[in-house]
Amino acid sequence: MTKYEKLDALILASIDSGRHSSGSIATGYTRIEAERIATAQPLYDMAKRILDRRLQALRKAGHIKATGKGWIRAGDPS
Repeated sequence: MTKYEKLDALILASIDSGRHSSGSIATGYTRIEAERIATAQPLYDMAKRILDRRLQALRKAGHIKATGKGWIRAGDPS
């Protein structure tokens, strides 16, 4: 298990539950996990930057896509 698998699963669950903007995705357990990863970095990185990098990684992997209204699962007709 990579250090980002739990965060990726939380991000996808947030999108599935109807949260589409980056700000609404970065709440609750998703934010807590991002902060945990951020503080474990040798050079402290902001949780927001980690979340943004994971959103982009999930986009590049074809799991999600960006729309004018926010993030959605790839293949979702919305």
